[in-house]
Amino acid sequence: MHKNLPKTDVVIIGMGAAGGVAALPLTNAGLKVIGIEAGGWLSPRDFAPDELRNGARNWPQAVQKAATEAPTVRATSDQKAVQGGHPMMNAVGGTTMHYWAQSWRLNPWDFNVVSATRERYGVNRIPTDSTVEDWPFGYEELEPYYEKVEYAVGISGQAGNVHGRINSAGNIFEGERQSEYPMRPLRASPFTDLMSEALNA
Repeated sequence: MHKNLPKTDVVIIGMGAAGGVAALPLTNAGLKVIGIEAGGWLSPRDFAPDELRNGARNWPQAVQKAATEAPTVRATSDQKAVQGGHPMMNAVGGTTMHYWAQSWRLNPWDFNVVSATRERYGVNRIPTDSTVEDWPFGYEELEPYYEKVEYAVGISGQAGNVHGRINSAGNIFEGERQSEYPMRPLRASPFTDLMSEALNA
């Protein structure tokens, strides 16, 4: 039997990275928002460091209908498409539940890969049958939205370019930012120290 629910202003389908973040400014604007998610809530117990369960049973997708929804891939159109290795996720939080907690901005060059490549390396560096294109807008247009999401999610890090001031402790190649990260960089570990020493050598 159908059920009549109260009227709402906005319905968000999927409470993952995009839908979850979109709910905040909408509700702050006074709109009534309903979020619909195919999966449920995950608890800390779902993330127990159990290598046998996690590795052998494909944590946590084995108990999710998303296990059968992984994208398919193929190199050419005449090949049979097979499911790729990128797991999907039905849960509140979506794929952010297993995204390695990395949230990188694209660099300004990424938006102009064709024109920048041709300018630097010559027209012939892009094959004539390539489908790669420049974006219809640049990094500068997205920068304010990058910042909004970083503050909504709580991204940590060391900025390398704030208002044109370069900081070598951060990514010196990143696009100009309007502010620092909302949270300080994570502490180093013996492993990251070892990797840094090897790379610097």
